[in-house]
Amino acid sequence: MEKIIGIQIIVFLIANVAGNPCLKSSSECQEIRMPLVSNELKAPLVAELDISAMNKQLKSYIKDDIQLTFSKDIKDMVKSEQNNLKTTMLEDYTSKMKTTKEGYDNNISSIITNLQAKEGKVQEKMSEVLKNLNASEANFNEKMTDLLGGFEHKQESLKLAMLSEYLSKLQVSHDTNNQQIIDLANDLKSQFAHLSRNIKDESVEVKSYLQTQTKELDEWKAKLMETIKDTYAPLNLKDCSFMPRWNKLTSGVYTIYPNNVNGTQAYCAMTTDGGGWTVIQRRIDGTTNFDKTWNEYKEGFGDVEKEYWLGNKYLNILTSSGKYELRVDLVDTNNKKTYAVYKTFVVGDENSKFKLTIGDYTGTAGDRMNYNNGRSFTTKDRDNDSNSRNCASHYTRGPWWHKSCSHVYLNADLKKTKMRWYDTKFIKAVMKIRKIN
Repeated sequence: MEKIIGIQIIVFLIANVAGNPCLKSSSECQEIRMPLVSNELKAPLVAELDISAMNKQLKSYIKDDIQLTFSKDIKDMVKSEQNNLKTTMLEDYTSKMKTTKEGYDNNISSIITNLQAKEGKVQEKMSEVLKNLNASEANFNEKMTDLLGGFEHKQESLKLAMLSEYLSKLQVSHDTNNQQIIDLANDLKSQFAHLSRNIKDESVEVKSYLQTQTKELDEWKAKLMETIKDTYAPLNLKDCSFMPRWNKLTSGVYTIYPNNVNGTQAYCAMTTDGGGWTVIQRRIDGTTNFDKTWNEYKEGFGDVEKEYWLGNKYLNILTSSGKYELRVDLVDTNNKKTYAVYKTFVVGDENSKFKLTIGDYTGTAGDRMNYNNGRSFTTKDRDNDSNSRNCASHYTRGPWWHKSCSHVYLNADLKKTKMRWYDTKFIKAVMKIRKIN
């Protein structure tokens, strides 16, 4: 087709060059003129005729005319041919695609049909296999049941045989042990009888020896008492200061006779400041309740080996029989020790309400009991202080020689407060008196 178009264009061009009229309007067409006279020489063309130049000029004219006259027509023809070709190719492609799709659809339908048929066969095979498995499982379970039944029977038989053998051996061992125990018991019985006879014989000898020693000790004691009775006649000691300190007696509980008739127990401190101190009050562990009545403070109370109050009547008897000094030893909450000594200490009788006379202070604690000088004793049931309330009970100061209460309260209720010596708190307090010779 391209060759035909090319030939047509050449023929058409030759025709136009030969002088055929222009098909377009006069404004678009140009007449081809061949100059017969040279423009440069102003002479006939023959004078400068040059075949090569003519050919070159002719080609230029032909090219310009083709471009001006036929360019648009050729383009329209080419475009039309291209569109027709595209339409033809698209229709051909669509037809082939439709044919191909129908072929594919037929193949897929065939494949699906085959798969469905094979699926049915597979399901049949699976059903058959499952049936066979169920049958095999039932057969296996039956065989296992038979096997286990036989095993359990054999196991029980084995257990019974082993148990029988064990019991037999145990019986033999038991009989042997019983015989050994009987033999051992007989042997021990024989040895015990022999030992009892020996002990009895030795007991008689020891008893005889002890009787002899006891008799000799009594005789020696009688002779000793006869020897020392004139030098060390028994004394009813008035208080601990009357004890022979040169004899190095140890601190402890002794019986004293404040009125030389009736005795009472008191703790004697024989190592503090030369010894001979009679403890009249001691608080060391809080085991004794000091919130007592008037009569209890009068007679005394507590455990002499731990915490106690000697008794106001004994304080009166002792301090009115001579000149006594008071020593107070204290331990604060930091375990620091301090003390106070009063060279004058007198407690009046009950008619004076056990009035306190105190003075001549020395020590490290501070002269705080001077505030109580000349004051009567106050308890929770006998209010003898100058305060509008009972200092012993209301202010939990405890029984004491209160004025308007006190700077010192060593008999306070430890469940409610601490012992105090002015503004210092204490956990231990010991009051003791000693006669000044």
